[in-house]
Amino acid sequence: MKTTIPMVALFLLFQQTITAQNLNNKVEQSIVTIGTTLKEIPAERLLLLDQVAYSLFKKSNNNKKTLVVFIDQSNQELSQLASIWLKTGLFYYGRQDRFNIQSAGINPKIKALSSIASLNDYGFKTRKVRGEHPMTYKIKYGSGSWLAFPKALKSLPITKNDPFKIVLEQTGNSQNEDSVELFISEPNSIAREMLYITTRINHLINTSAKTQ
Repeated sequence: MKTTIPMVALFLLFQQTITAQNLNNKVEQSIVTIGTTLKEIPAERLLLLDQVAYSLFKKSNNNKKTLVVFIDQSNQELSQLASIWLKTGLFYYGRQDRFNIQSAGINPKIKALSSIASLNDYGFKTRKVRGEHPMTYKIKYGSGSWLAFPKALKSLPITKNDPFKIVLEQTGNSQNEDSVELFISEPNSIAREMLYITTRINHLINTSAKTQ
């Protein structure tokens, strides 16, 4: 059963968490600051974000990482930033071991990921590096780092157990029970919405543990 958390309680969750040991201080403080803006999310949008969070919670498994793929057309901005911010929120709450977060495009553009530079304002350290894939960027968040590069959905090592897909814009592909549409028209809202989702997931996990 889904539960509702008052906005004040959500903000307190951002302030009180003690599991952000993998993030540097500026990234952690950025998360807390963004947490103060959750009340700006429209009520109708909150309902959709709650559905996404609940679906991810139901798909998660303690013994095996759940593959989650953010999908857009070009894998240049929306899906890249969404995957990074969802991973960041999961690290903040110590839930990173439950999910394998990826991004991909239907028709990816193999060019510089200019949107990655915006992460520097939040405490990440980003730079272009030589790698197996062209246009590879290293994103350091604290004690570790992630690699980001444009890639096609069909290039991911997807098995018969399909991943959970979060579609961020119209792609022309049909949807199924293992996918959800979360269209994003304003990239500046991505960090806030992804952090809201991870806060909800953390709450659902904690609530479930207490009832078992």
